[in-house]
Amino acid sequence: MADASGQIVAELTEPTDPRGAAHVAEQIAACAGKLAQAVGMEGTRARHVMVGLPGAIDLRTGRVSLAPNIPGLENFDILGFLRDHFGPDAAIDNDVNLAMLGERAFGCASQCRNAAFLALGTGVGLGLLIDDRLFRGASGSAGEIADLPIGRDPASQIPPTSGAFELEVGSFAIVDRYRRQGGTAAATVREIFSRLEQGDAVAESVLDTTAHWVALAVVSLQSLLDLELVVFGGSIGVRPELYERVQRALPALFPRPVTIAPSRLGDRAGLVGAAWAAAQAMRRNTAPAQ
Repeated sequence: MADASGQIVAELTEPTDPRGAAHVAEQIAACAGKLAQAVGMEGTRARHVMVGLPGAIDLRTGRVSLAPNIPGLENFDILGFLRDHFGPDAAIDNDVNLAMLGERAFGCASQCRNAAFLALGTGVGLGLLIDDRLFRGASGSAGEIADLPIGRDPASQIPPTSGAFELEVGSFAIVDRYRRQGGTAAATVREIFSRLEQGDAVAESVLDTTAHWVALAVVSLQSLLDLELVVFGGSIGVRPELYERVQRALPALFPRPVTIAPSRLGDRAGLVGAAWAAAQAMRRNTAPAQ
């Protein structure tokens, strides 16, 4: 919960309900009620609600697509649910787009008009800021880079529902590569990072390969968009073990300098961006007519 300036005054964190979209929607409503109670107000007094979702969002229709991580989300009217519960000013946006707004407002992209937020974690995502505005594409799918045709090891055991780029740089792909190259048992990328600190040669090789694929994606973006900055975010993207490898790989792949930086807001970038976007929308809705 945030005040009219977008400053967060109360928050809580819960694991996403694994049962799917309808349950997640109810969970959002319940969380909002808990936050309202924590600050001593009625939830219905919230002036604006912004929800970030992991998928492509067509703002003309409110339809969500390319959202495999929350079952049923593509066929559930999440925007309708939110407006029924909170009122007509509830809104939704892509979570990485909101992270880009957070970095633009309060993070390392505060001086940029053309930048990208590259989220690397369980999956991959991209928020694009072009001429100081979010670039969404024709149907809201701009930045859905999981299917970028970079990498894709044909021996990968990752389910084929993932896109080519995500098959190489997502967390499941990194763990899968580590195991296939003979690494000791590791269930998470965090454990692989820990083994890297212990001098594990397989962990080093796996992260070098991952950084190579990520660097290729970055130079593809730069050649097309001439960005001032690419912000690295997500649970994997902000790790210096990966970020610094990407930085070292870039000069050999691209003739011009490419500026990259880890997210200053870290895992709070999307949260901060959502609060800022809600505050901006509230100001627009309450501004006197000219």
